[in-house]
Amino acid sequence: MEPRVPEKNKQAGISYAVSDDGLELPVIDITHPAFACEMSEAEISAVIDKTMQGLRDSSKLPPEALKELPKRSILWRGVFESMGTFMSGMMTYLTRLGPQNLGDGWANELDRAYAATIMPLSFRFRLRDVAHQLAWALSPALAASPGKPVELLNIAGGPAMDSLNALILLEHQKRGILAGRHIRIRVLDTDQAGPHFGARALEALRAPGAALAGLDVAFEHVRYDWSKPEALRPIVSELAGGAIGACSTEGGLFDYGSDQDIVANLQVLREGTPRDFAMVGSVVRDLGTLDARLHVTATGKARPMVRWLGLAAFEALAKKAGWKIARVIDSTAHHVVALHKS
Repeated sequence: MEPRVPEKNKQAGISYAVSDDGLELPVIDITHPAFACEMSEAEISAVIDKTMQGLRDSSKLPPEALKELPKRSILWRGVFESMGTFMSGMMTYLTRLGPQNLGDGWANELDRAYAATIMPLSFRFRLRDVAHQLAWALSPALAASPGKPVELLNIAGGPAMDSLNALILLEHQKRGILAGRHIRIRVLDTDQAGPHFGARALEALRAPGAALAGLDVAFEHVRYDWSKPEALRPIVSELAGGAIGACSTEGGLFDYGSDQDIVANLQVLREGTPRDFAMVGSVVRDLGTLDARLHVTATGKARPMVRWLGLAAFEALAKKAGWKIARVIDSTAHHVVALHKS
């Protein structure tokens, strides 16, 4: 697919793919320095302070100026479109590229300023941590069974960057552990634009010299609505017999789904998958553990309908569905959990 807006300043060691609307975008690879987001607590705190000051300043702008933001900035358009609902997979992808990776052909200083605030940064942390949890969960079975196929499900995954980056991490840290295997990523999502980009991103990552070169990886999109969990049963039944498997949901089911949806999806996954099948996902902090400075962003009307569920409440839901938390990574706005069957 030829880009409508090509990237003119490509960076060495980064793959590029084209979105449905023609933007040539860097493919996020958390092992590449361009996408590094390791920060000290003091540095994160400074970003929060700067973000809060920006919110206070913007509250003083006339309504006409605020209405202009979505017209002048792609990322601000995504913020406005997500109010009262959720941010699309591709808009989330653009948001977490980081200020320095936004393309000159489509982004401007408004986009870069927003990309440097705490919400986009927390999205970058979330992707990094889910990918690490997936790699951690898969590693023992991969080491024990050379050549065994791998099945990765991804609920509301958009481009499935967590699945792709888990493979990149494994290839980067445990060279050869994925060799000789057939790997299948299946994105279970109602949206099409995100999975379309994910498939092109995988193609770019498998090119000679790229991060997943030489690996046998397939990418499929399956339309799926998590509020209809019975539709997950035939999907799960198609898992290759004896495959090493895991499911992830980064900024998806556990962030937005109801208690009933979370439990029902986890129950189907528990019943229809092998004993060693793992589940990984992000869980938004509750207000008691969220930095107090961010409470205004958590309780205001101009925000996505994310659930401030918290780890304790999520653990109870997981237990009800027959899962237990095996490992937790704590981040600014999220807990990222790896689950095993109880």
